[in-house]
Amino acid sequence: MRTELSEERLRSYMEVVRSLGTAFDLLDDHVIITDPDGNIIYMNESAERNTGYFREEALGKNPADLWGGNMPQEFYERMWLRIKKEKMPFVGEARNKKKDGTEYWQELHISPVLWENGDIKFFIGVEPNITKKKEKEKFREEFSSMLGHQLKNPLTSYKWALEWLSKEGNLTGDQKEMIHALYEQNESLVNLVGDLLMYARVGTLSDMQKGEIDLAKEIEAVLERVRAKHPQVVFSFSKGDGLFLYSSYVSLVSQVFTNIISNAAEYSDAQMGKVDVSLGREDNAILFSCRDNGVGIPAEDKERIFSKFFRASNAMKTKGKGTGLGLFIVKMIADNLGWSVSFESPAENSRGTIFRIKIPDML
Repeated sequence: MRTELSEERLRSYMEVVRSLGTAFDLLDDHVIITDPDGNIIYMNESAERNTGYFREEALGKNPADLWGGNMPQEFYERMWLRIKKEKMPFVGEARNKKKDGTEYWQELHISPVLWENGDIKFFIGVEPNITKKKEKEKFREEFSSMLGHQLKNPLTSYKWALEWLSKEGNLTGDQKEMIHALYEQNESLVNLVGDLLMYARVGTLSDMQKGEIDLAKEIEAVLERVRAKHPQVVFSFSKGDGLFLYSSYVSLVSQVFTNIISNAAEYSDAQMGKVDVSLGREDNAILFSCRDNGVGIPAEDKERIFSKFFRASNAMKTKGKGTGLGLFIVKMIADNLGWSVSFESPAENSRGTIFRIKIPDML
């Protein structure tokens, strides 16, 4: 049951928080201060802009009667248990409603301020508007769902059907060529969808599970898969002594190694392709490198090599099809994981390109 705030008590609280108000008015984030029962005794100018309520309208009232009260009851019970009973800070996300009825999202950071005897003096809430962030998250979820269900699944079915027709369809030579062309186009779309799904996934790291990864074994598994697709390329893998263990997101780590090694195989020398992979340690870091003996990266394209949808000019001649997302995804994942990625082209003392990744050693 709520306890209303009398006008006299409101004035006394306002005197207590007056000195804080000057500083809070300088902040861009929505800030309110309430008494121990949640009645507003101060709101800054950003809170006025955010909610549409003037300070005079809000003072003495409860946020639930103005812009709040739109979340499930369990949310508020958990919040009050945390800040009033346990007297600890609370962090959460709430959907609120402005004075004009517009819905918006806030990230709540509510902290109790205590008297010397441990009783609650008041609550301070710093509550940035995260509506744009929530909209991006919703778009990412819908985008991923659309790609995964409405595009990837049918494309996979088409792939199987085309494979069956090619092997069992009793086709003429011309018909086989047509089926092969359709298969290649479908495969390009499957790869594009896969890259876009990974692109969408990188932004939701908090929903992914970490695990301990043996980097050497992971690279060996990637090499085995890439070798099966490029049997004409000679691969080598050298690694230093000891274990190379790392705690991170398995699928993302695998994607980085897959994209770099696959890229090296695809653009290695057409007649005598060679890819050399190494894993070692230096100071407090694990070092990964991947060298190919291909055409290299033109000087004019180097600055854009990690850009979204970009493909080097000579790469388009060597390999006509590609999504232009492989190295962009490598850089984006590396940045998220705190890894540094670099390259040299031509590689030291040879043609081709060498990609290097420096991984902070966590163990």
